[in-house]
Amino acid sequence: MGKQNELLISVASKILVWGSLFATLYLLRGFSLLLFLVFIFSYIQAGAVDRLERYIPKRETRAVLVGISFLAIFGLMLGLLVPPIKDQAVNFIGNSTHYARSLDRELVKVTERYPALEELLPEVRVEPTVPLPGEHGWSFRDSTLSRVIQALFGSHDEAVDKESMFSLLQTVRDFGSELLGISSQFLLSLLFSFLIVLDLPRLAAGARSLRKTKLRFVYDEMADNLIRFGLTMGRAFEAQFLVATVNTALTAVGIWMINIRDELAFLSLVVFICGFVPIAGVFISSVPICLLGLAEGGMTKVLFCILLIIAVHAVESYVLNPRIFGSHMKMNPVIVMILMTISGKLFGIWGLILCVPVATYIFQDAIQYKDPPPEIDEEQSETSPVEDGASDEPVEVSPDNTPD
Repeated sequence: MGKQNELLISVASKILVWGSLFATLYLLRGFSLLLFLVFIFSYIQAGAVDRLERYIPKRETRAVLVGISFLAIFGLMLGLLVPPIKDQAVNFIGNSTHYARSLDRELVKVTERYPALEELLPEVRVEPTVPLPGEHGWSFRDSTLSRVIQALFGSHDEAVDKESMFSLLQTVRDFGSELLGISSQFLLSLLFSFLIVLDLPRLAAGARSLRKTKLRFVYDEMADNLIRFGLTMGRAFEAQFLVATVNTALTAVGIWMINIRDELAFLSLVVFICGFVPIAGVFISSVPICLLGLAEGGMTKVLFCILLIIAVHAVESYVLNPRIFGSHMKMNPVIVMILMTISGKLFGIWGLILCVPVATYIFQDAIQYKDPPPEIDEEQSETSPVEDGASDEPVEVSPDNTPD
């Protein structure tokens, strides 16, 4: 009975501790981006501080030097990249009608070449519309592209309303205003991460002091798990950052060679961000590249874009990932897709970004034995049973235990 009570108390304490942690994270979900950036920046700066120990003995000096260098690098990158990225993003969104018309023109060619596809598309009730300036009478609601979208996402009695199309474009344009809020969180995360790294030894000592308080059970339950989880997450995103950087550089060079240069900075940013989304990021980042290729050079340039994406993805899969990630982060692509589908549905964009590191921690650390139990040879136990402490095989007696 006493052992059952101890087991119940242990389970209840675990539920209380981890339930409180997850409840706190849920309450702080509005600060998800800030917490994520603080963790990533702190991990990178702490690693840099440790690597400089052989050159600069004093830790505070190393932390200040790394923090200033980190801020200078990001400030320079923001100053150089943000203005062209903003202009190119606005230009890309503003030309969305042109891209839609180019895609519609290619779809018309395909349906004329293969009449059977025309029968699969829903009928669109054509109504008089006022063409937009520069469209030369083309209307999205009366286009083949509109019919394809209806066939893919469900047919409606009426064509896509132009006002809803404009409202979608306006929503996309409003995304620029959200970048201001993201920038403020970015700057705050740089400040918080610098302060954390600067004061990390005292913060760690303060956390260890919980073992001398009534909250020792919380420390004993969470400390080792959180440290291992943090190291796994940090290694994963550090490796993914290197992979995304190399992918972005290779894609930028390829786009330049294909002569898609007007939106080079914007496309590079899209490729870099999508580099943190496993598998699906490749397809997401390919969409704007192929649209620009279609608008500027037709299907021939789209083919070059697809070949470029395949080449870069091959370099990532067979060169970068094995060398940068190492064997501890390899996962089966099918498992990754299943995890992304489930976590993306449940947790949105954060599920897509965090599913692989979290799954890696769970499968390769959390559920593993710290000290693996001795393996039991089942065949030997079945063929050579031991009854009453006796065995049929002779016992070898060493000189040390020979009776006098």
